[in-house]
Amino acid sequence: MATDRPRTDAATADILLWQTGYRIVLALLVGSAAVGLRLAGVLSPPEVVLETVGPELADWLVAIVTAVYALLAIGIRVYVRATRRAGEPLSTLMVAADIALVFWLVFLLAEPPHYHRGLLVALFSLQLTHVYFGRAPALLMLVATAAAYLLLMDIGVRHRADIEWSDALFTLALFGVGAWLVTRVQTHLHERLANLVAMFERAEEGDFSDSYDVAADRRPDAITAVGRAYNRMRGQLATIVLTDPLSGCFNRRGFEQQYRRELSRAARAHTDVALLAIDLDHFKQVNDTQGHLVGDQVIAEAGELLRASARAQDVVARTGGEEFTILAPDTSLDGAQHLALRIVEAFRRRTFAEPDGRVNVTVSIGVVADNIRDDGIAEALRARADEALYAAKRSGRNRAVLWSRGLNALRLKQSGDSAVVQ
Repeated sequence: MATDRPRTDAATADILLWQTGYRIVLALLVGSAAVGLRLAGVLSPPEVVLETVGPELADWLVAIVTAVYALLAIGIRVYVRATRRAGEPLSTLMVAADIALVFWLVFLLAEPPHYHRGLLVALFSLQLTHVYFGRAPALLMLVATAAAYLLLMDIGVRHRADIEWSDALFTLALFGVGAWLVTRVQTHLHERLANLVAMFERAEEGDFSDSYDVAADRRPDAITAVGRAYNRMRGQLATIVLTDPLSGCFNRRGFEQQYRRELSRAARAHTDVALLAIDLDHFKQVNDTQGHLVGDQVIAEAGELLRASARAQDVVARTGGEEFTILAPDTSLDGAQHLALRIVEAFRRRTFAEPDGRVNVTVSIGVVADNIRDDGIAEALRARADEALYAAKRSGRNRAVLWSRGLNALRLKQSGDSAVVQ
């Protein structure tokens, strides 16, 4: 599944903005407490630190490390606030700084037999990293944690600390098992959340074809509950987003979705598709003489009549004020002509807005059909249907005209009140 990079970067930026605030405060609190305890004589530098960096630097190194970390977090925060974007490199840098801070503080404050405390903190941080930044930074953090722990153990062994490599490796193995379990669980959660996000993004574009696979969740949890809620809402959302509330037909967005999907299917199968552009004749006069309430009732009844006249697989849409479109899959030009004439005749026989208005409304229809070889024909089909519709209106309305090349130069043969291109 392709990732929407701008949205992902914006989401990462939001996470870093609030997290860097907590990181700065926490680092300063830990550094201040450590320096205060050192000055008060409560906390003494471990022998390994004194031998490695010297007593003078040991007293200041905690403050230096926490200050550098805080400055880095402040810099990232300022950059993200200015750009409102943060890609994977920036989140990875923040994660690497977290690991460096944790193990520097463990080295400066703990005796070598207690270096495993860094693994405990790192395991907690690993879970948060996977939750907020994803799998790649979490795996990098896992490798960096193992390397930092082994480095500390090597320093401890070189300075003859009371530690054994066998114990260190066993502790690291336990950490690895725990980290693998955390990563596996969080990866599964991320995949399911990404699936939900993708469905919501498609729904934002008007595509409600997918539903959440509840049966795939063998151990239902909160994500499953969200998936069930989406499934319950999917039909209602589709109706709200894709349906014109007045006519009961598809709206323009719904039609475009169905149109593109059907053309893609027809292009793969090389089948025929017909398009009917329909306009209610002199509808403005209905609104002017009868009022907009009667006009709305006419639109509603016209939509109902069009759906009744079309076949079950046809797509009926209201694409303008008094404009409708019918998409007829697997329909040749002859079939489209029969459908158009049936609709023209149905409107002639129908009286609308009864019992108050008793309005007679006719329709003009432009008809086009073609064998689809390439779904890039979408706009051309639409233009042909419109051209045939304008020909029907110019030739007297209340009729259907079939599109053909050079339509404007063709003589229309009258068939009742319907015009058919010779």
